[in-house]
Amino acid sequence: MELDKKKQEQAKKKAQQLIAKNEQKLVAQRVQRQARDFVQGNIKALLNNEFGINLSNLVAELSRKGDKQHLDEILEKLGDSACNEDLKIRERGVTVLSLCSSLLTDSEDWDLVERLTTLLVRWLRVETTYMTACDTVCRQLQENGLRMLQEGHWREASYLLETLFQIQSGFLEKSNTIRGVVSRTQDNLAVDYILEELSLICLKGKGPRQAMAEELLIHLGRKAAIFLLSKLLHCKEKNDRLRLIGLIPATGRVAMPVLEGFLAKDIPWYGKRNIILMIEAIGDPSYIHLIAPCLKFPDMRVQQQAIDSIYELGGPERKKHLLAALRYVMDDLKVHLVDILGRLGGDDLSHHFLDLLAERDQFSPQVKDALLGKLCVMLRLAPNKRTVNLLQSLVEEREQGVEPENDRVLTTAVQTLQLIEPGMKRQEKKKKKKKSVKKKDTRDEVSFTHDPAAQAHAKLNIRDLEAQVEKLLGEKQVEKAGEMLYEYGAESAREKDFVTAEMLRDRLLEVNPGALGEVIRLGEIIEAEKSSSIPGNHLKVWQDLYDKLGTEEFNALYETMEEEQFQPDETIVQQGEKDDRLFFINEGQVRLSCIQGESEIFLKRLGAGDVMGLGPFFSVSMWTVSLTASKNVKLHSLEYEHFRELVDRYPIIESTLLEFVTARDEIPELLKMSGEDRRQSVRHPVTIMVSNTLIDDYGQPSGKSFKGETADISSGGLSFYIRISRKENARHLLGRKLVTEFSGLKSKSFKRTGIIVGVKFQDYVDNDFSVHVQFARSIDQSALTPIVRQYGTTR
Repeated sequence: MELDKKKQEQAKKKAQQLIAKNEQKLVAQRVQRQARDFVQGNIKALLNNEFGINLSNLVAELSRKGDKQHLDEILEKLGDSACNEDLKIRERGVTVLSLCSSLLTDSEDWDLVERLTTLLVRWLRVETTYMTACDTVCRQLQENGLRMLQEGHWREASYLLETLFQIQSGFLEKSNTIRGVVSRTQDNLAVDYILEELSLICLKGKGPRQAMAEELLIHLGRKAAIFLLSKLLHCKEKNDRLRLIGLIPATGRVAMPVLEGFLAKDIPWYGKRNIILMIEAIGDPSYIHLIAPCLKFPDMRVQQQAIDSIYELGGPERKKHLLAALRYVMDDLKVHLVDILGRLGGDDLSHHFLDLLAERDQFSPQVKDALLGKLCVMLRLAPNKRTVNLLQSLVEEREQGVEPENDRVLTTAVQTLQLIEPGMKRQEKKKKKKKSVKKKDTRDEVSFTHDPAAQAHAKLNIRDLEAQVEKLLGEKQVEKAGEMLYEYGAESAREKDFVTAEMLRDRLLEVNPGALGEVIRLGEIIEAEKSSSIPGNHLKVWQDLYDKLGTEEFNALYETMEEEQFQPDETIVQQGEKDDRLFFINEGQVRLSCIQGESEIFLKRLGAGDVMGLGPFFSVSMWTVSLTASKNVKLHSLEYEHFRELVDRYPIIESTLLEFVTARDEIPELLKMSGEDRRQSVRHPVTIMVSNTLIDDYGQPSGKSFKGETADISSGGLSFYIRISRKENARHLLGRKLVTEFSGLKSKSFKRTGIIVGVKFQDYVDNDFSVHVQFARSIDQSALTPIVRQYGTTR
């Protein structure tokens, strides 16, 4: 009986095994059938628990059998499911992929491992909802990534590391939870022996493998940045340092806490400089505040790098930090800093530059002249009283020097004063005129509308007219009465009787409220006549000029000019200034003079009807004389820029005005009679080609060169002919410094630096100009004589 029982148990067990085996076959058959449906597009099959659990086993089995076609079809659908819009399908898809990856951890089929890793990374790139599978997947990606890196499958690992890097850098937006998991994964992949191997290949390798090593190091993030920065601080080879400096910023913002930490440490100057360079390379202006403290670092090399990097990073805080640096960077760097601030521009700069100029006694002797020269140039954009006062003080100091004639700072300061003083005078005159006009307008307004005497006079004038209007109104002829008021109002306006005209305008509206159009037109006539109201004495003084112009041109020219007044002994324009205005004297007396050596030579007394400024206005030159008010002077000035706008509308004005002014220009003859000339030395006619290069105020070539044929030369300057396509371009040469090179001489060739003091029209057809240059340093007679002998001409 016991034997029968035992047999029964064995039979039962065997039956259960057969049932289980049969069930497994049935499950396998169902899974295979569901797999076919799944591959054909029924992705909801994944929601079946039996299919979802057993699908990973099917994948492992297909891998063992080598059934690559079916395996690829299933994996492709799993990858699509893991990125599906439906969260449940997406979660089931990535879970199955994760199970497949765990079953194939030790697989030697690298293609399959890479394929599964790629699919999991693809899911991680698009997933934005944290799910339980996220931790497991990242752990598997970490294991697969380490295996790839250890066994040299770098290319296969690059997609994984790039994705982790993009999530950490914010390129791929994720929740903080997902980013935290990814951060741990990235750190765990950056093990020391892998970083050491990659950095070695990066520094010593070549070709594609070196490039791949760089890419992997960059994508390993924070720990890689720490590793590379530590290596940089101990690196002795320059080329290796440069490569590392380029690599670290590429790791992105994850490197910033690392860089900030090292910057706060007590490290050598070159370490500070390198970190500043790397922060600059990251290119985010919000990190300027990390660099700013380095502007006070005691090593000049660090200060210079901090200045340059702050400038390159840009942003709203840049200028504030650079302006503050003027107070504490070393003097050797202030020239460079002033230049950089000048590029940024802004009205607030002049205040800081003037403060610096006021402290010039404290400048280091080695850079004092360079810094003063740079400040003088920058202050050309700051025409105000403080600028003039400080520059005049500087000029007085420098004139007491050993060789003031060779002092470049003195020359630059004088030139700056010559450039800004005319503009300041104009500004002051405009301010005074504005105040004066404001007061005058107030009085005029009272006289027009409320002055009893003016109103009484106007009523007397229209007494007869008013009687006629009343008669017409009595006859119900309202429109005719309105026409009469309109005609008399327009006539009064043209006669400049504005009180009467405005009274008639108001009366017209009162008589005929429907005549609104006529009222408006009459108002426009009154305003037009007010704006074109030209004083009678002005018309009388300049009658000869206005007779040559039509009414429209005459009014346009007058409106373009600006009225100015000068007190006795007040300077109107100074010899040597660059002022392109034409002056028309209306009344008063003006003293015309020039400076010869240290003496002032009186040339002529000017009065009403005289016009001055032909050379600077039409021929483009510095002022060769000075104009000073002897008595109260009233004049009109015409700015060249406004004149060009006027000529665009009325071309005839240019030739008419040029003819009128040329006939009255006595300055060349007066200067000749006085013995005064821009070049006091003997001029020698010579013909030789010279090469000219425009330079800045510090002798640096601007890159703009041109050739010219000389007309004459003296020990103090020369003139040469050039062709300029547009006349307006000639004006841009005035006041520019240049280097003139004489070549082809039998004797040794040489160069001379000078400044362009005049550009004159020679030929209207060919656009030929003569350029007049004053040398900064005279030519010795021993050098001048061979030029005159070899290239002299008889005229």
